[in-house]
Amino acid sequence: PIQRWFFERKFDSQHHWNLSMMLHAPNGFDLAITEQVMQKLLAHHDALRMVYRQEHGDILQYNQRELTEPISIVAYDVSKEQDVKKAISTYVNEYQRQLNLEKGPLMKVVCFHTENGDHLLMVTHHLVIDGVSCRILLEDFMSLYHQAEQGETMVLPPKTHSFKEWAEAIERYAQSHPLKSQSEYWAEIERKPFTTLPVDHEVKARKVAHTKAIQMKLTEVETEHLLTDIHLPYTTEMNDILLCALGLAVQEWTGQSHVHVQLEGHGREDILSGLDVSRTVGWFTSMYPVVLEAKPDQTIADAIKGTKEMLRRVPNKGIGYGILKYLTAAEPSVQHVHPEISLNYLGQIDREVTTELFGPSTYDMGRQASPDSEAVYKLNLSGLVQNNRFILSCSYCASEYEEQTIQQFIALLKEKIQSIITHCLARHEREFTPSDFSATDLEMDEMDDIFDMLEEKLT
Repeated sequence: PIQRWFFERKFDSQHHWNLSMMLHAPNGFDLAITEQVMQKLLAHHDALRMVYRQEHGDILQYNQRELTEPISIVAYDVSKEQDVKKAISTYVNEYQRQLNLEKGPLMKVVCFHTENGDHLLMVTHHLVIDGVSCRILLEDFMSLYHQAEQGETMVLPPKTHSFKEWAEAIERYAQSHPLKSQSEYWAEIERKPFTTLPVDHEVKARKVAHTKAIQMKLTEVETEHLLTDIHLPYTTEMNDILLCALGLAVQEWTGQSHVHVQLEGHGREDILSGLDVSRTVGWFTSMYPVVLEAKPDQTIADAIKGTKEMLRRVPNKGIGYGILKYLTAAEPSVQHVHPEISLNYLGQIDREVTTELFGPSTYDMGRQASPDSEAVYKLNLSGLVQNNRFILSCSYCASEYEEQTIQQFIALLKEKIQSIITHCLARHEREFTPSDFSATDLEMDEMDDIFDMLEEKLT
């Protein structure tokens, strides 16, 4: 479904829509070993050999059993450059543009020699990898590099089911009763009145070239609370807290009581028995809309519980939305909702890419999408934890919003997150909600009534 979404958007320069990683090795990379490792990765992970061709008006995905030409690593010595950062930036932007969907391979690897070690850039087209795939590739790269350096035979864990097998299984699932039973849930989400976010200037098109980003950071102490003890009072997860804060911030900003928000999931939910894609590289991401509701007089406790319950009602973490939208014969008259705001929490990234040999590079990886591509959302929010601090980045179109507007919104969102942290730290008793008991049809007020009755009996 996500690949169909990509081609449906008709992005300009579809070849340039990438997901990249950059590693830093203080003692340098052995390029002969690195090349062997990359050859092994491309041979093992089928998705890295995919190509996409247009035939008879359709986009067809092919797997090249063998690459037409082996992947080679390009190396540049930038150690003598006056401005190393600028030199690397020039090179990386050039390589971000060089992938070709029809010819492949959809990955390029470039190494930069600097005075403080080597920096290895891996540019891969987003059509063949996602966030989970990046973790798999990093784990495999580190494991293979260590094996080769020790003179051992390079061996990877057994393959899980292929992307092709998963795609065929999803096609079958698209016709199943469990999926069709979700259609009313998604129809209700799409029937909700749509709240348009206010803008400073109307624009005809939102382009990547015009996007800017503003960041906010929490302290290490606040981040530690956000990751751990604030979840105890209401049995929450990170997305519950971030979305609750977002709903409160949007309500205060716009005065509207609800807003559609686009969420992403890893898309590897266990909905098909016997299918294991835990170590499969590919673009599995699921995207789905939710409706955040917040009222001016709402307490923080009610806002948290309401957001939590709304998210627990999402069937199979949203994977069915894209399948119903793209893989079933929907009525042509169905109007799908297009949220103007997106939120994606990426997790704790620095823990996953640090070993005794290498860690994440601090250099810029270049523009990962073509400047001419459409910027899909008015506000694109992404959060992660790096160096023990929670960072939230908001990208926006500079021709649509003044920088001050976004700064004020991000400050408001930070304030809401901090308010939730303070509130939860002050709560010393656990408060249950219907989803804690798998009571899907129970409303919050009914739940409260039950606990009130129990309290009366106990007293």
